[in-house]
Amino acid sequence: MAAKPDRSRLSVEQENAIDLLIQGRTDRETAESVGVTRQTVCEWRLKNMEFREALNLRRRELWDGQTERLRGLVSKAVDVLEGGLQAEDPRLQQAAAVHILKAVSLYGTPREPQTGFLASMPED
Repeated sequence: MAAKPDRSRLSVEQENAIDLLIQGRTDRETAESVGVTRQTVCEWRLKNMEFREALNLRRRELWDGQTERLRGLVSKAVDVLEGGLQAEDPRLQQAAAVHILKAVSLYGTPREPQTGFLASMPED
């Protein structure tokens, strides 16, 4: 595992730039906010190893946090799909069924024989 970047080697402007970039700001917007040129931000992103490592670490931390949040919503999403199967409108029932089948790879193009969960299901 790679060592964490030494953030003490980054300037305040670079730290602030990382905060803005992970929020989805462009190089130009970031540069204007931190008081440097767009080219400087671009050079930090492409050529400054400490900056790149810190930016990538923050992106991974953000992604990991959002992934955990999504995992927490899975149960609620399945409940909604299950409710859709009970809907009075057949189109809603079908849409829910298709989503469920896609989620377990049973809808769409034929696939090779499955292993694991799907392989353990009894055949009719």
